[in-house]
Amino acid sequence: MFNGLSTIKIHNEPYEAISPLRPELSQKGKTVLVCGGSTGIGRAIARNFCEAGAAKIVILSRRSDILQKTVSQLREAHPETEVVGHTCDIFNQAESKAIWDKFETDDPTAVDVLVLNAVHQPEMKPILDQGTDRLWQDFETNVRAPLYLVERFYKQPNHTGQKYCVFVSTQCIHRWGLAPQMPGYQLTKSSFTCLLQEIARDTPAEVMQTLSFHPSVVFTEAAATAGYTKDTLPWTDENIPGRFAVWAASPEARFLHGRFVWSNWDVADLSSSAVKAEIEADPWLLKVGVKGL
Repeated sequence: MFNGLSTIKIHNEPYEAISPLRPELSQKGKTVLVCGGSTGIGRAIARNFCEAGAAKIVILSRRSDILQKTVSQLREAHPETEVVGHTCDIFNQAESKAIWDKFETDDPTAVDVLVLNAVHQPEMKPILDQGTDRLWQDFETNVRAPLYLVERFYKQPNHTGQKYCVFVSTQCIHRWGLAPQMPGYQLTKSSFTCLLQEIARDTPAEVMQTLSFHPSVVFTEAAATAGYTKDTLPWTDENIPGRFAVWAASPEARFLHGRFVWSNWDVADLSSSAVKAEIEADPWLLKVGVKGL
């Protein structure tokens, strides 16, 4: 842990610095693609980009009925934003390819912000019990699939301006004891977070700014399905990761290009001169690596 972390406040409720209504975080005129945006944290992210004034929100989801419900709700609440939903299994490269091909031909869409929120359910077994083939499915879905999305996003022929890539990662990439029952989840989330930091090393923030974050512990439909209730844990409001994603896709977050943070860290504290200087002085700080070296 670097010294600056001890000075950073933690938030479980929304606060002004990440308000999507701040002019500095405006998404006016931008098109935002949210992968896995029909429920929970993804839906909160899509909603907050609407509140930030995005011109167009495109949501990808596998479940058509829930997707259309979310799209309808967002359209009603934010008539000034064009909200579009596409049924797409992003873990199927043929379907992802079809979506990007559509963006480039039939329905020209230049995406400014890519939000990667979808994750495939891992096997609840130790690695050697589930076997190589099953574990490799997690790498195909949680590493290869989002990498394809990032590649197509970066290589858009109809977009040569500033791009922002935001990845919803997890604290499990550095707290390995939290979910030992699903090793594939930890391995693939860690792998993709590391992959993005490698991409960031070779890609200037002015071209494609990337940032990975832990969304905190949010009470979602998935949590309820797993048996949790609103009283089980001290949950974080879904608008913390929802609004943080907007902040992450702004120039204010540029100093965190290629790094990993928590969405409930106070961004004013994180951006303070002392903490910011510590981050900028160490190219490996807040990145995947070997603890102790």
